[in-house]
Amino acid sequence: MKSHDDPPRKRRCGKERVRVTRACDACKRKKLRCSGTLPCSLCQRTGRSCDYTAEYNRGKLPPIPSREQPTTPPRTETTTDCTLESPASSLREDGFVNGAASRNSPEAHQTDMEGHYVGPSSGVSFLIRAQRRLHEQISLPINAPIFSFGDAPLSNMDPAFLLLPPRSDADVLVARYFDFAFPTHRFLHQSQVECWISEFYGPLQDSAVAGPDKRSIRALVLMVLAHAKQCLAESDQGIGASVNGTLYLAAAEHHLAAETGPVRLTSVQARLAQCFYLLSQSRINHCWSLFGTTARLAIAIGLHRARRRDRSSSFDYVDGECRKRVFWCAYSLDNYLSAALGRPRIFHDDDIDQELPTVANDAQIKSDQILPAATSAQSIMLAPVYHAKLSVIIGGILHDVYGARRASGQVEVAAAAKYGAGLSRWRQELSSFLDLPSVDLLMLTYQRQYTVLNLAFYHAQILLYRPFILKDFGLSIATPRSQSDRAVVESTRKYTELCLEAAMKIAAIVRELCNRRRMYSTFWFTHYYAFSAIVVLYVRVVQGSTLVNRSDQLRSYLRIAEQAQRDLALCGPRSSFAQRYVVVLEELRKEARAAINRTRPSVVTSEAPLPSSLRSPSQQGLASTEPRHIAKPGVSHSMFDIQTMQVSMRASEHQWMDPTSAQLHPQPSQGNPVSDGLAETGMMDVSDWGAVDSLAAAGLGELDYLFPFEGFQGA
Repeated sequence: MKSHDDPPRKRRCGKERVRVTRACDACKRKKLRCSGTLPCSLCQRTGRSCDYTAEYNRGKLPPIPSREQPTTPPRTETTTDCTLESPASSLREDGFVNGAASRNSPEAHQTDMEGHYVGPSSGVSFLIRAQRRLHEQISLPINAPIFSFGDAPLSNMDPAFLLLPPRSDADVLVARYFDFAFPTHRFLHQSQVECWISEFYGPLQDSAVAGPDKRSIRALVLMVLAHAKQCLAESDQGIGASVNGTLYLAAAEHHLAAETGPVRLTSVQARLAQCFYLLSQSRINHCWSLFGTTARLAIAIGLHRARRRDRSSSFDYVDGECRKRVFWCAYSLDNYLSAALGRPRIFHDDDIDQELPTVANDAQIKSDQILPAATSAQSIMLAPVYHAKLSVIIGGILHDVYGARRASGQVEVAAAAKYGAGLSRWRQELSSFLDLPSVDLLMLTYQRQYTVLNLAFYHAQILLYRPFILKDFGLSIATPRSQSDRAVVESTRKYTELCLEAAMKIAAIVRELCNRRRMYSTFWFTHYYAFSAIVVLYVRVVQGSTLVNRSDQLRSYLRIAEQAQRDLALCGPRSSFAQRYVVVLEELRKEARAAINRTRPSVVTSEAPLPSSLRSPSQQGLASTEPRHIAKPGVSHSMFDIQTMQVSMRASEHQWMDPTSAQLHPQPSQGNPVSDGLAETGMMDVSDWGAVDSLAAAGLGELDYLFPFEGFQGA
C-alpha cells in the first residue's frame, strides 16, 4: 500500500512537457520534432530558414511564437501537427505502431446498425478497430470536398504564381520521367513531349495566349515536370528546385478547366497524368473521382476501339500508337483502383477491341511510319505491352472472383485453373527477362521494368489464390472420401501455397528495394502490393497456429511479414498510403500473435500477457458447451476460431463432411446476423479481402454501411 508521505511521481524528463500546435515546413517535411517557434530550435541550430507556409487544416490558424516567447499554447489544444507528421510519435523502435494496443486495452462494445452486439475479437470487429485507429491517428479535415474526403491533405496553391525551372533543368526532368517514372505505363511519346517542352519555353509573345488545343498540352507538360521532380534521387534534388508538384497540379487543372471545343487525345493524357500524380500523393478518392471523367472522355473519342487505317490518306503513327498506349494504361489503372477500393470497374472487356501497342521504341515511331529496330536489344515497349496483357488477366480475375455475385467454390476453382494457366503462360513468355539472376548491369529503365512486372505478377497471383487460404483451413479438418474430394483438397492446398509463395516474393522484393534505398514514397503500386502480401502472411499465421503444427514455417511467415511491415512503415509521411496500411496491418499482426500465443504458446514468444478478451471460453471460466460462434456481451470468439471457420465449408460443396456434426454445422447465431454473414469464415469471406484493402486505401472506412461511427459527425 502506498504511503501518503511518498513523493509524487515525476516525469522522466525534468523539464515541463510542451505541446506544439504547429510544426515548421522543414520539420514537417523531414518528420522531425519541432519546437513550434520562429525560428524553431532545429532550424536555428542548422542555420536554415524557418517557414510556416504549409496548409493548416486543424481549425483556426494558431499564432507562431518567436524564439523568445513562451511556447505553451492554450490548454484547449490537445494534439499537434508535429505529432501527426512524425513517425516517431506513431512507430515504436521496432517499426510497429505506437500507442495503446487495441487488443490489450478495454474497447467499447461495438454494435451493428441493428444494435446487435459484436464481440471484440470477431472478424468484423477487427476491421472496425482498424477503422477506429485510422480515424484516431490520421488527420482527415471534415471540410474536405466529398470527392476527396479521406485523402491525404493537399496544400492550396495559386496557379498564378507558377515558376518554371530553367530550360536545362526541364530537359533533365523530362529525361528522368521517361527513364524512371513510368517504366510500364508509358502513355506518352518522348520526342513529342520534347517538342512540347520547346514550345512551352518559346518566346513569350508566342505562348502568352494559349489556344484551345494548347491548354491540355500545357497541362500535360506541367504534370510531366511534377512527376519527374518527385522521382529524382536525393543527390539530384537541386534540379528543378522551383518545381512544386502541388502548384503544378493546380495549374494543370486551371488549364484543363478552360478547355473548349472537342475532346482531344491530350485532354485524356493530361488527366491520366493527374490521376497517377494524385496516387503518388495518397489521394486515391480524388484520383478515383477524376479517373471517372478521364475514362469516359477516353470512351467518348473511341480509345477503346481499334482504329482503321485509311491507306488513301496520311495516317499519323505517333497519334495512333499514343491512342493505344493511353487506353491500355487507363485500363490497367481501372483494374488497380477497382481492386484497391473494392468498387466496380469502368471498362468492360466485352466493349473493347483496341489493339495492344506496337513493340517499338519511341525513336522508331515517326508520324508517317514505324521504322524497324536497328538492334536486337529488347524494346522499351515490351514491358508495357506485357503489363497490358497481365491487366487483361487481372480484369478477368476481378470479374469472376470478386464480382458482386458471390462466387461459388466451383467457380473459384475453375477461375483459379483458367487464370492460373494464363499467368503461367504470361510468365513463360517473359521468363528470359523476369528470371534474370541479376539486373544491376541493365540500364535503369529495364531495372524498373523488371521490378514492376515481377511485383505485378505476384500480386495477380495473390488476387487469384487468396480466397483459397480460408478454404484450406476448413479442408484440413476432415478426410476426403472420394477421388473428386481429394482433387479439391489438393487443388486448394496447391493454390494456397502459390499464394503464400507470391506473398513472400513481394516481401523479398520490398526488402531489397529498402536495402538499396530504391523505395520511393511515391511508389503507390509497390506499397499496395506489399500491403496485400503482408495481409496474406498474417492470415496464414493465424490459421496455422490453430491447426497446423509447423512452428518453423509459422515463425518464418511471421518474421517476413513483420519485417515487411517495418519496411512499409518507413515509406511515407503520416497521411500516406504506407502509414495507413501500417495502422491496419498492426491490428492484424496483433491478431496473429494473440492467436498463436493462445493456441500454441510454444510457437512464437508472446509480446505481452494474453488479455482476457482473447482467452477461450474455458479459460474465462465459461461452460465449455457454450456455442462460441454466438456473439453476446461478455463472450468473445477468436477471429479464426476453429468452430467458426468450419462454418465456411458448405455441405453442398463438400459432401464428405459429416452433415450431422455439430462442430461442422453449428446453429446460426440468433443475435448477430452480421457475424453470420461477413464473418462466416471467422474473419472475412472472399469479398471481404477487398474490404481490408479499401479500408486502408480509401482512408475513410467503407464499413459505415454496417456500423455507425461518430468520429466525423458534426460541423
